[in-house]
Amino acid sequence: HPEIEMKTRELGTTKPLTASLAKGVATLLPEIRSLIEEARHRAITGANLSMVSLYWNIGRIISTEVQNAPGRAGYGEALLARLGERLNREYGNGFSERNLRDMRRFFELFQIRQPLDAESGRQVLSVETAVATGTIRQPLDAESAVPIHIDLARHLHLGWTHYRILLGIADARQRRFYFEQVCTQRWSKRELQRQIAGALFERVALSSDTRALVKLEKKKGAPEIANYRDAFKDPYLLDFLGLTGAYSEKDLEMAIISNLQQFLTELGSDFCFIRRQYRMRIDDDDYYLDLLFYHRTLRCLVAVDLKIGPFVAGDKGQMDLYLSWLKRHEWRENENEPVGLILCTSKKRQHVELLLAQGPHKLQVSEYLTKLPDRKVLGDRLKLYGKLLADA
Repeated sequence: HPEIEMKTRELGTTKPLTASLAKGVATLLPEIRSLIEEARHRAITGANLSMVSLYWNIGRIISTEVQNAPGRAGYGEALLARLGERLNREYGNGFSERNLRDMRRFFELFQIRQPLDAESGRQVLSVETAVATGTIRQPLDAESAVPIHIDLARHLHLGWTHYRILLGIADARQRRFYFEQVCTQRWSKRELQRQIAGALFERVALSSDTRALVKLEKKKGAPEIANYRDAFKDPYLLDFLGLTGAYSEKDLEMAIISNLQQFLTELGSDFCFIRRQYRMRIDDDDYYLDLLFYHRTLRCLVAVDLKIGPFVAGDKGQMDLYLSWLKRHEWRENENEPVGLILCTSKKRQHVELLLAQGPHKLQVSEYLTKLPDRKVLGDRLKLYGKLLADA
């Protein structure tokens, strides 16, 4: 019978099945698979929570010991080294000196509400009660004056790798921002790393149109899918160039070349520098593109034009000319069409939307800043972004 043969092939067996047996197996398999997957998920989740709680408590007892011995210079470093040596021999690399240092910092920067006993999984003394009774002392580090609170009942999807990534963020406001986003957006550790690498914090803090940025983040698809707009930031922070007072486009270009490594870091890891002042001969005229890059993920040339001042219609016409020339003379087989990036000091949204709505080429207009705005402005924009993202 065709149906029986099909069920037999699905089960991976060569023995023939009766119709009733095939039906019974087909009925039970989905339910059993669901139970197995659910049990595995609970086991993994429970293991993650136990590990997070264990590492936080190890950090707690190390930090408390070091705080109680303030008179002994270098005691903390020596203690971590000796503990790491002993624990590494007994339990493996997970308890090396470096990891113990992370656990101590984890305790100093985060507070766990209703921590779980690492062995039984039961709730133990809350942090607030422990601090009030003196069982746990508050860290002395000024950066930890307002630690980030972890509620294991709500944040059970966060594993130790999430926290280690967050521990690598030096700025306290930036660390709290990404923690809040990873909790509300339920990012995987890979997505958290992608958002940090994409400078979401800086883009939110510096964006002049927070609502548009939220809309863009909401519309994004799977992070693995390459989209040329996702490859560019807006704005770019170029404070490392050290530009002050009046400067020309030539000064800007020279400063970028002098700080090329930092500029590439700001652009993103997939950008490869090709040439500056790339010459194009059109009729009897010579044109020079400021910077030419290649993007490995997009698999295309990226033409970068630097502008001092706001974006105007002529800038698009000039970039269209560059991209047409590159497409005719430099576009290679198996590559995507060249993409343009216009970097300017300011832009008006309607100008950008109207000018970029139609045209033969893909291009992006982004602002750049040579210094951060006022801290209050940054704080207000971050709060607005979080509220808009939650309400969207």
